[in-house]
Amino acid sequence: MRQLTLLPFYLCNSVPATIARAWAKLLIFEIFRLAQRKPTNLTMSDTLSSRVALITGAARGIGAAAAVELAQLGFIPVLAVRDPATAVDVCAQLTAAGYDHRLVRCDVADFKQAQDAVDTALKAFGRLDVLVNNAATVDPIARLADSDPAAWARAIQVNLTGPYNVARAALQALMASPCPALINVSTGAAHAPREGWSAYCSSKAGLVMLTRAMDLEMGPGAGGTLHTYGFQPGLVDTAMQVRIRASGINDISRIPRSQLAPPERAARLIAWLAHARPSDLVGQDLTIRDAKLLERAGLAAS
Repeated sequence: MRQLTLLPFYLCNSVPATIARAWAKLLIFEIFRLAQRKPTNLTMSDTLSSRVALITGAARGIGAAAAVELAQLGFIPVLAVRDPATAVDVCAQLTAAGYDHRLVRCDVADFKQAQDAVDTALKAFGRLDVLVNNAATVDPIARLADSDPAAWARAIQVNLTGPYNVARAALQALMASPCPALINVSTGAAHAPREGWSAYCSSKAGLVMLTRAMDLEMGPGAGGTLHTYGFQPGLVDTAMQVRIRASGINDISRIPRSQLAPPERAARLIAWLAHARPSDLVGQDLTIRDAKLLERAGLAAS
């Protein structure tokens, strides 16, 4: 800067005075303009407004509601679903509200499909900041002695291997984000067995440990930037609960629909975790029953 400041005086001695004065004015103007110019790298506002979130199981229920809530916070949602035809309603809702989004076919039990879903998001938007592992199945609902081994294995593939598949496919992109977050949708059944839910309880218990492993290896405590959370949404009015009520097995099946929470409630907390990325909660399996958590997220306890 000192050399730039002295340059006009040098010019005064080497060129006519009128030209030197004109050059000096231009130089001073350029110095002022450069000082006022914003950095060429992304500002925090730019970073937050262009974030991309991949949500599995996003055709309906909690996943669809999470896509909408994330869009309202400025995220671009990428909806990963097994059957795109089932996501018509939520895509229409996003389109009507003017939110950019993408819909991709993805069976999370298939690693190639998980990789393709991540690649689609990166090709469309060039980044991936948030992953919400929401896809799950409660089947088979049956006592162990009556359960189908193939259906039991499928539950593990969807509820445990599935989140691993998508996280593994997304990991490089997430770690390149300035604000990465990963939310594994868990359940209270991961911590307490329920009759007829051996596959669901076991697979979700494994997901709780996967959340902890992700945080251990890639979280702030390991010098990483990935903020990973487990989240128990509670009893929510979804298609899964319709299946549970129809089974008639265990006390959960006898809870009336009127006592179930709307999906939007859990979705708001998922979106808050993705947006706020609270560092003191990483690696934990959080629950919507936690009044202090709800207060932090700006949600009233019910």
